[in-house]
Amino acid sequence: MLPFAFVALCLALAITREWLISRRRYKNIPGPFLSRYTSIPLAFHSRGGKRHLYVHSLHQKYGPLVLIAPRHISCSHPDAINVVYAQGEHALPKSDFYKAFVVDGTPNLFNTQDRTEHTKRRKALAHPLSYKSVKEMEEWIAGNMLKLIKNLDRKCESKTGPTSQLTSRTTTTTRTNGVPLGAETPGRASGSEEKEVEGDCPVNMHAWFNCFTFDVISDLAFGQSLGMLDRGTDVLPDSSSSSSRGNPYGQENRTGVAAMIGLRGRAAAFLGLFPPLVGFGKTGMCIRWMLLHFWPDPLIRKGLSSSDMLSDIATKCVRKRMASTNDDNETIRDDLLHRLLTELRKSEKPDQFIDDIKEPEPLNERVVVTEAMLLLTAGSDTTADSAAAILWYILAQPAVHQRLIEELDENVGVLAHDLAAADELPKHDQVKSLPYLTATIQEALRMFATNAFGLPRVVSDFSKPVTLMGTSIPPGTELSVPAYTIQRDRDVWGEDAYEFKPERWLSEDEASEVLKGKDEVKKADPKYLLTFGAGPRMCIGKNLATMQLHLLIATILLRYKLELYDPHKDLEAVEGFMNKPVEVLVKIARR
Repeated sequence: MLPFAFVALCLALAITREWLISRRRYKNIPGPFLSRYTSIPLAFHSRGGKRHLYVHSLHQKYGPLVLIAPRHISCSHPDAINVVYAQGEHALPKSDFYKAFVVDGTPNLFNTQDRTEHTKRRKALAHPLSYKSVKEMEEWIAGNMLKLIKNLDRKCESKTGPTSQLTSRTTTTTRTNGVPLGAETPGRASGSEEKEVEGDCPVNMHAWFNCFTFDVISDLAFGQSLGMLDRGTDVLPDSSSSSSRGNPYGQENRTGVAAMIGLRGRAAAFLGLFPPLVGFGKTGMCIRWMLLHFWPDPLIRKGLSSSDMLSDIATKCVRKRMASTNDDNETIRDDLLHRLLTELRKSEKPDQFIDDIKEPEPLNERVVVTEAMLLLTAGSDTTADSAAAILWYILAQPAVHQRLIEELDENVGVLAHDLAAADELPKHDQVKSLPYLTATIQEALRMFATNAFGLPRVVSDFSKPVTLMGTSIPPGTELSVPAYTIQRDRDVWGEDAYEFKPERWLSEDEASEVLKGKDEVKKADPKYLLTFGAGPRMCIGKNLATMQLHLLIATILLRYKLELYDPHKDLEAVEGFMNKPVEVLVKIARR
């Protein structure tokens, strides 16, 4: 009884403290009553995978400035982008929310809060992920693209979905990004669900896009493909996926890598709202152990376990690669990992590159692993999610689909019936500047924000004074700009902001040719598209992601006749840290 009373007293004191602070600092900021004193309402919707929709509804009700949690203001006014994600001396640091994404106490480029460390890490990754560097690795992307095409060709020949999805009763077991049907329901974040399908089995393009992007990134970031396209699944062999720290749910769960990333993101997005639950050192390890084994919500426990397993996968791959690079008889492979190692050595030990030293000092393994893990989780998962959403929007609009086919046929040409080599596939130089393809991709990324809720920053004691819409923001306040809401703002995009119209991204001459007398659309402004973030913490993998999206969408449309399996069904999504399509089922045949 005494421990319960003590906990109740501590909770009461914490709520009273937040009430006093909120009453004094944020009395002029509207928002839900409970959100002034606790993060529980925001956490509830985050746990349910719909945080961005909840925040959007608050802005619809209260206006552009809303207090969505104690000391956390969301601002949906377009001018807030340049304030919250400012450059230079006005740049705001990342909040404690990002501590939940740190693995084993070693921050990476994404989650580090230290500006000096971020500058050093970004400099190390800038060259390997520059367009010139990424372009030199196009052959590895093409090699995996050929594997994807061979798999999809077999589906066309058999008129079925993936072999692993068939039963003797033409029942499909649909694995969608590791997220099953009904994943929008809180707690349904892993596993599979069977459903009856009459006639031909649909192909889940999202699942295949996952296999493709994971193999591409693992090929570049680990020096070896994870072999998902070879196996037709994102579930790794037991020897690769087992965690040395143990899996509380057992290997029979057979969780795919995409599911691990989704679970990790959902758990971190939830725990990040309660920084005291996230710590490092001995205390942090103790808290984490308690959460992993005793937290009542299985989603959080699975998310923490998945994070451990992903870290172990990255560690094994990096160790194997670094061991091979130390072998004098091994030819060094000039891929992304090699370039990353070179740049990290320069940033860690710059003097050794001034002198003519043949054997540089070894790098901190955890630094390499955490950056490689970032490439795996952020560089593959989000690209597959975006590609799946883009394809859905294209197929949901037959006129857009047809115009894309015409543009691709005219500029690239029909692909050979029997593709024998990767160099027979479309090249990025052929598709990167196609106006309607680029416009369609941009518009789909606007409609489906993979990073849908606002990424938080904090006004620190050392920050320059911050003012939003005439309101002075006190130090200690978290600020965020919700991408989903900004990308549907009618003042920015026009009255048709909720409609999918690629024409808004075309030049005036190109748009008039496409519209041909139809209602004009307001020209899009790229600075309000937050797909890759904004400011100094903007996604550094934009070049690699953009190249894959252009190549993937162009190749798939050139190669296949595609239709949505259920054209009357909307695109369902579930949000963890990133917003993910649940599935994209299509009927597929060769052109």
